[in-house]
Amino acid sequence: MTIGIQSKDVSFKYLHTDHPFLKHIDLSVQVGECILIGGASGSGKTTFSRLLNGISPNYIEGELTGELSTFDLKAGVAEIEEYVTTVGSVFQNPKTQHFTVNTTSELAFPLENIGAEPAFIEIQVNNKAEAFQVKHLLDRNIFELSGGEKQQIAFVSANMLEPKVLILDEVTSNLDQEAILRIRQMVQELKQRDMTIIIFEHRLAWTKGLVDRYVFFEDGRIKNDWTFEEFNQFSNEELNRLGLRSMDLTN
Repeated sequence: MTIGIQSKDVSFKYLHTDHPFLKHIDLSVQVGECILIGGASGSGKTTFSRLLNGISPNYIEGELTGELSTFDLKAGVAEIEEYVTTVGSVFQNPKTQHFTVNTTSELAFPLENIGAEPAFIEIQVNNKAEAFQVKHLLDRNIFELSGGEKQQIAFVSANMLEPKVLILDEVTSNLDQEAILRIRQMVQELKQRDMTIIIFEHRLAWTKGLVDRYVFFEDGRIKNDWTFEEFNQFSNEELNRLGLRSMDLTN
């Protein structure tokens, strides 16, 4: 299998801080693999996500050691603009990732930003809206959408340029169960296309059947790296003892 993401002995310390937030991270992700990265607040997972999509050290600066490549884009070497067509990101709060007021314009924005022709943009917006089943949300005021609908638009927008890898950073934390199910369906669609997906998440139940590996950070280090088969053997009680949320919410 081809490696899409490779982290070798990666450590990272933000400017004006005394200690590193990441410590000697070694992690390989295969092309088409879906992994979940979890851990308590302050464990380093958000810092790692920022290295994957180029936000750090390009925008949020710090000291990086080791090597991290995301589909041949090397952290600390590649410009943040180079990540635009390779990495799609969806964040916890959809309010922080919208650029326009109109939903159709929002989906068109990534293509306009790279100079695509208007006719092509119109076709792509309609194609993506249909593929992700959000055509009913086109030409709407974003501020009049529910939180789940806003997140769906953010999700489709992140995929407009057909990136090679999708970063989902706590995307379900503010959503109800119906909205979570819609996000799951959208992730499932991408997984069937063999897209590389990295999910940073506290809620685990909705990811069952999607995730190939579960990686957990603690104090800036990788504490555990389980395959789905290994992780699926844990009972809710065992997960809770590990400080993790339940996988089965029916009990």
